[in-house]
Amino acid sequence: MSSNFKRRSVRPGYKSGSDATSVSQEFQGDLDDMPDWAKPDPAETRADADENVSSSLESDGPERGRQPIIIPVSRKSKQPQSVEELRAAMARIEATPPPPAPTKKERREAREARKVARESGEAEELTDDQWREKARGILLRQLTASDKTAKQLKDKLIEKECPEDIAEEVIERYAEINLVDDERFAKSWTVARARSKGLARGAIKHELRSKGVDDELVAEALEQIDDEAEEQRARELVRVKLRPEYMGVDRDRALRRLVGMLGRKGYNGSMAFKVAREEWNDRFGAEN
Repeated sequence: MSSNFKRRSVRPGYKSGSDATSVSQEFQGDLDDMPDWAKPDPAETRADADENVSSSLESDGPERGRQPIIIPVSRKSKQPQSVEELRAAMARIEATPPPPAPTKKERREAREARKVARESGEAEELTDDQWREKARGILLRQLTASDKTAKQLKDKLIEKECPEDIAEEVIERYAEINLVDDERFAKSWTVARARSKGLARGAIKHELRSKGVDDELVAEALEQIDDEAEEQRARELVRVKLRPEYMGVDRDRALRRLVGMLGRKGYNGSMAFKVAREEWNDRFGAEN
């Protein structure tokens, strides 16, 4: 029977219990053929197991400072018999440490997986309700940063692969509660661009159209600027450019620069040339 054991000397004087368990674990033959002296004693095996559980609970636990939760399983599980026992059981469950947070490597791998999915054209599998919830979150973040038109918001949702019908539905709902208002946007945009950038109505009209504002709303917004106010703003822009170094520059060349600057800001050619010429003459004289 010695052929059934690993290469190790075994004396028939081994006691039962943990030592016998070690012998039985190295026995390679049929357990029924194991000699009696090598079989572990069931009573001592249970005692050893209870001792191991107790020592494990008193240890510092695995790495990362978490203590293992060892729940001995009995053949006859005891159900809570009172409210106090039930509360105690719930307290033990709540005291169980949460699973470890993902590591930096795991988070990086998750981001890379999402990036690969986007680049491969794979649409995110969400239900309609999940898409609505996601769309609402995107819109709130966009509108918190600055006011935007319905077209701008829809383009952002489509960019995030939101279904078009759901994007339109959510935007329409936001419009009903005045969170999205193209008319309000057009009017505030017109005033801000004319004041901060000195843009004329032509440039502002182009910007509003590119943002999806209806032509009728664009026209109403541009009514806030009249011809007199627009010409006055053009003169202010030219005066800023008429620095002393312009005196040594050819007059015609300087006028072309000034007219080009006003044209890029949306002023029509006739007004731009008129303003540039008059301001030059007022500053340097008609002969320069």
